Amino acid sequence: MCIIVYKPEGAAMPSTGTLRRCFEENPDGAGFMWPEKGRVQLRKGFMGWGDLESALSSELPRDARGLPVALHFRIATHGRVKPGCCHPFAVCKDYGAMRAESASAAAGFMHNGTLAGLDTSPDVSDSMAYARNVLAPLKGMRGGLSGAAQRRIVEATAQGSRFLLMSGDARVLTFGRWVADGGCLYSNESFRGRGRTGRRGAQASLFDAPGWLAAEAWPPGPFPACGGCPLAGECSDLRQWCGDAEEAEEVSGMTS
Repeated sequence: MCIIVYKPEGAAMPSTGTLRRCFEENPDGAGFMWPEKGRVQLRKGFMGWGDLESALSSELPRDARGLPVALHFRIATHGRVKPGCCHPFAVCKDYGAMRAESASAAAGFMHNGTLAGLDTSPDVSDSMAYARNVLAPLKGMRGGLSGAAQRRIVEATAQGSRFLLMSGDARVLTFGRWVADGGCLYSNESFRGRGRTGRRGAQASLFDAPGWLAAEAWPPGPFPACGGCPLAGECSDLRQWCGDAEEAEEVSGMTS
């Protein structure tokens, strides 16, 4: 199942005891990321608690309270139990770059949950496949990952997962339900030490999450491409249409 721990800017880091419980409940490897000098710094592949504790002490800036910091503790559901499959991942199309244990990137990604309908292997987890095939193309769109249309695509394809995206300018986006405690956010309650959470079974295919109605059930949007877009229902409710016909074509193509 994994757990993501997010310390927002201005908040104190969780206690050593809390972080250790997260590791013990999710023991298949850990990593963390923070923004620095316009890039996201990613460190991962810590397969023992002592290694992670040492890295947090030596790698994070001394005044980490003024920065957003995200940590990930893994239980493997797709992909091998090895350093390269730990989170975070650089948002890019290169699986080799995603496996790097020390890197900087324009954006970093963490995932808690499982994603079906993706091409995975022992060396490519569902999280890695999602970053390459969904997030990397969205990052290249106008507005990047923070664009309104891009955020709706991520929400529509999350399949109940929790995501955290961090950019080099210190912006952080979270998706899904989170638990607030002590000024930090947790993607589930395993930080409380209540025992290892169960693994989730197979889910619907990537763009057919339960509860999403076909676009034909909704009034058409203002652009020709809206008629075939799976996000038409949400746009109809919220009136958050794409900015122009070109953007509508791009979004519809990504989600069809």
